[in-house]
Amino acid sequence: MQEFDYIVVGGGPAGCVVASRLSEDRGVHVALVEAGPDRRGVLANCTAAGMVALVPRKNASNYGFATTAQAGLKQRSDFHPLGRGLGGGGAINSLMYLRGHRCDYDDWAAMGNPGWSYADVLPYFKKAENNQTHHDAFHGDAGPLWVEELRTDNPYHGIVKQACKEAGLPFNPDFNGAEQEGYNSVQVMMKNGERFHTGKAYINPHLGVRQNLTLMTDTPCLRVLFEGKRAVGVEVLRGGQRQALRCRREVIVSGGGILSAKLLLLSGVGPGADLQGLGIPVVRALPGVGQNLMDHLDFIQGYHIPGDTNLLGLSPAFAAKLMRAFGQYRRARRGMLATNFAELTGFMRLTPQSPRPEIQYEFLTGLASSHGREIYARHGMSAHTLLLRPKSRGSVKLVSPDPAQAPAIDMGYLSHPDDLPILREGVKRVAKIFETPTFKARVKGDLLNGHCVTDADWEDAIRSRAGTNYHPVGTCAMGSGADAVVDAQLRVHGLQGLRVIDSSIMPTITGGNTMAPSIMIGEKGADMVKSYWKQPHGATAT
Repeated sequence: MQEFDYIVVGGGPAGCVVASRLSEDRGVHVALVEAGPDRRGVLANCTAAGMVALVPRKNASNYGFATTAQAGLKQRSDFHPLGRGLGGGGAINSLMYLRGHRCDYDDWAAMGNPGWSYADVLPYFKKAENNQTHHDAFHGDAGPLWVEELRTDNPYHGIVKQACKEAGLPFNPDFNGAEQEGYNSVQVMMKNGERFHTGKAYINPHLGVRQNLTLMTDTPCLRVLFEGKRAVGVEVLRGGQRQALRCRREVIVSGGGILSAKLLLLSGVGPGADLQGLGIPVVRALPGVGQNLMDHLDFIQGYHIPGDTNLLGLSPAFAAKLMRAFGQYRRARRGMLATNFAELTGFMRLTPQSPRPEIQYEFLTGLASSHGREIYARHGMSAHTLLLRPKSRGSVKLVSPDPAQAPAIDMGYLSHPDDLPILREGVKRVAKIFETPTFKARVKGDLLNGHCVTDADWEDAIRSRAGTNYHPVGTCAMGSGADAVVDAQLRVHGLQGLRVIDSSIMPTITGGNTMAPSIMIGEKGADMVKSYWKQPHGATAT
């Protein structure tokens, strides 16, 4: 049996941060346990190639979950890509560096979570960041996480910005600065044109250097092991064999919005009746485990822009340009293959009285839908509209005590009556951007929603085609109420030696892509663990 001081389960955006920061103390031994591979090579480096190859279908780097039938989406089951391997979602996603709105964090603090206001979390965003553009009070320039501008040189950056200006939308020089509202090109977690997830930033530089850091990839965690109410290790599957890893201090669960809840449930932590019904011994009855699931529902619009090879399309001219792009990427890590596809974004308030944006909109330099599984034989542009603060809530539940079985994921999309009207209004306003003079001169037709005239038409289209934007959070929510799972120090209520440090602790979802907030949670959570074990009582209990 191997023994460590800390065992971090999950090598995603938060888990890599936690393991790296804890192993800075050479007096402790840290294990990072990840179910998926430590992928290297072109698919790990070229963001465009990796997304095209890995996102559309289930594979070793993508759990490829499916939701339960969603009543709000005409009983459709939505495909849910989820990163599997070192870097987690950052190993396959679009790498957009967006923190959300400052009020998101002030809300967390107001809900009874001291230490989580915007003023409290900003230092941790800055600690993580090495921003290549912004050097001011909002940004860091010495952290492990490289953040840069896209290197695609695509003229559509200027075209989209001109259209947004014509639509009366404000320009925003920095979504992560003083204000969030407005449009701009995105900053991404890439380094010199290559994907730069937290595995590359926080773990790889220390492998073989820090002898106190052990990385175990291709090692699924089956359950947390307890002695009484104290976590003492984990059971994993290595080389097809079950193995126990012992922990002297803490087990830290960092599986994200779906898998952290699944692991706690498999370990006997969750709604008592549900666990008993599956024959899982109850270690700690916590009704909130797996509840409060939130995601950003996403609706896609697609516009045909004929013959423009600056936009992805299946044509001989584009194929020739793509061949040239391979050479440019090899030489300079620039051009078409340096794309994350979602090259521009914006945040929109629906009324002047709105305290913060309700809608995010994204512009993709190609015509695609169904998570990249449908690519049209035409050139064009896609626009995504996201509902930033859904009131709908879903759940993650076990269907079997078998760890290999996928959980039942019910996103609860549009289950709250307030969500659909807000998303519909946002979709209609994004459609107006494509009616500006700049786009009218280019767009031949609306390929997906040309039939939509009335509000009822738009609502039917949303229910027929909307789906995930890959941001599941909230299933191990932070708080002090009956449904909370962890406290403000991210310790699981009623247990010792067990924390959850990842996006699942969010009591409410942040207004934007959730990877940067997950990294911040990892930084802050690691500091909490370090601070605790510096105290005299730290050697005996948590």
